[in-house]
Amino acid sequence: MIILNNINEHAILVYVLFSKSEDVDWNIKECLDLAASNFIRVSNTLISSCKVINSKYFIGTGKVLALKSMLEHDPDVSVVLFNCTLSPNQERNLVRFLRCKIIDRNQLILNIFAKHARTYEGKLQVKLAQLRYFNSRLTHEWSHLERQRGGIGVRGGPGEMQLEKDRRLLSKKIFRVLSDLKKIENQRKQNRCRRIRVGMSTISLVGYTNAGKSTLFNVMTSSCVDVAEKLFVTLDPTFRRIIHGKKSNIILIDTVGFIQNLPKDLITAFKSTLQETMQSKLLIHVVDASSKKVKQNIDIVNVILNEVNIYNVPKLVVMNKIDQMSKVQPHIDRDIDGFPIKVWISARNRVGIELLNQAIHELLSGDMIGYE
Repeated sequence: MIILNNINEHAILVYVLFSKSEDVDWNIKECLDLAASNFIRVSNTLISSCKVINSKYFIGTGKVLALKSMLEHDPDVSVVLFNCTLSPNQERNLVRFLRCKIIDRNQLILNIFAKHARTYEGKLQVKLAQLRYFNSRLTHEWSHLERQRGGIGVRGGPGEMQLEKDRRLLSKKIFRVLSDLKKIENQRKQNRCRRIRVGMSTISLVGYTNAGKSTLFNVMTSSCVDVAEKLFVTLDPTFRRIIHGKKSNIILIDTVGFIQNLPKDLITAFKSTLQETMQSKLLIHVVDASSKKVKQNIDIVNVILNEVNIYNVPKLVVMNKIDQMSKVQPHIDRDIDGFPIKVWISARNRVGIELLNQAIHELLSGDMIGYE
């Protein structure tokens, strides 16, 4: 797997258009945000319509030649980014023909996660995803896959291929990481049992990346976790007691943000962390209400939650960033039974926070949660 430098690298973005109905501008902006989070400057963009995937390069031969010409006219470019997932063979063929780094969407996201992991558990989870991803691409990392001769003299057998040896070593590393994560998962279970014994309950923040979860987390808990206009700033789960009134026995959990086409290996690796969300009394789904893709972002989060079997936890949708919308005031939307289903707020401006507290109190008033 290619690990990018922290110093700015220049790149060309290859955006593969699969459907005419795609919002190209919005999707390209998201790709640019991913690149910026990786300290990459995109100097040019090549858009390629894809009706049939080219088995050799993914994109058509004509587009590959056009890409090579762009590289020759811009010697500062050292990376080519793809907004899609390349197969190992396609990546290898592109590297050989273009003679530069090729980074697909999965690699880009994995690299951002690797940069932002701070805790031991977070680093282990990212390492597990990287090892699984690297294992599937091991074949093109070697140009000498001949068998190592074993035994003595003429009796020596063909031995094992270098590829087989490396896969065996990778399997051992994956097993060790899984064992370490299992120990941490058991520790988390003990902590959950301890919180239940003392009457503590948990509420989890979930949402699309950069929706304002960490800002809301800081407001509700009087904390100072990192907040920035970048993707995946929050990676490791953060636990804080909600500050509300005289007393609160609720722990608020800030979790990793989601994004469309999140690598499956990452979802699998972070399942143990997301188990905390499954045990929560309530999910607060934070949504960027000012985004052009509100419904799509909500659907993406719901799909990922279903993939990790989080679908039975009560949910409250928080429409954040109303300060960036005209004629929208903080308010609560209710269902036909009068229960809160959506709260409109601005976490950055601390507008509508009391309404959010009121909605949480109404939804959880039937439980022993100590929310006063």
